[in-house]
Amino acid sequence: MDIEPLSVSNIKAIVESDGGNGWKHDADIWADRLRKTRANDQATVVALIDGRAVGYGSLVWESGYSSFAENGIPEIHDVAVCKHFRRTGVATKIIGQLEGSAAANGRTTVGIGVGLYADYGAAQRLYATLGYAPDGRGVTYNGSPVEPGTEYRVDDHLILWLTKCLIQVKENDRLGAWT
Repeated sequence: MDIEPLSVSNIKAIVESDGGNGWKHDADIWADRLRKTRANDQATVVALIDGRAVGYGSLVWESGYSSFAENGIPEIHDVAVCKHFRRTGVATKIIGQLEGSAAANGRTTVGIGVGLYADYGAAQRLYATLGYAPDGRGVTYNGSPVEPGTEYRVDDHLILWLTKCLIQVKENDRLGAWT
């Protein structure tokens, strides 16, 4: 499998791929993402196997989630894997590539949002396995914090936000600080 930056040549492969539920087939969406990538507003990568697009994801440098934006935390956004390639490590590699981009640009933390209903169960488990934890600000609906006692529709707009520290502390450095 190859992970490549989004380019004109892989837009057709993405649009033609049978990605299943949630897969973006609209060429205009991809043209816009390519424009944003070229403008350095985001980094978008595509996972390819034998020239076939099997996954994609983006790193948005300025998140629409206010807490991330205020703290300079880039957001991993819209990770998707073709239904026939799920649970094979594709999403893990895409996320790893995007985390690497964030770290290479001097970011020490990266964030991601995840829905709360069963369709997001695999993503919820994956993000926890990869070291993501809730940011401690609770759930949002359409980007706004939910109010206790208020009813909200459980849909794609009800999001729990997670973060991950990209700095790995060496065991010796950590122990040395205590001696």
